[in-house]
Amino acid sequence: PPAAPPPAGVLTVPGEAREAPLGGLRPWSRYRLRVLLFNGRGDGPPGKNVSFQTPEGGQRPPQFTSRPLRPPSVHNPPP
Repeated sequence: PPAAPPPAGVLTVPGEAREAPLGGLRPWSRYRLRVLLFNGRGDGPPGKNVSFQTPEGGQRPPQFTSRPLRPPSVHNPPP
């Protein structure tokens, strides 16, 4: 079975970005991702958790994609 996820981390992405690589993920592991938007006035409400699992190994890191008015997604880019 997949390994337990590591402790939570933070990835800050500029507002105009539509994709962000998720580095440091281990092969054959389960993860949960949650998006929190913020600006100069403070934090917005956190989004829903997105659960995903990395492949067994030998592939590139999963890519996180966010599209306006759609939930975020995580996908594995081709090698």
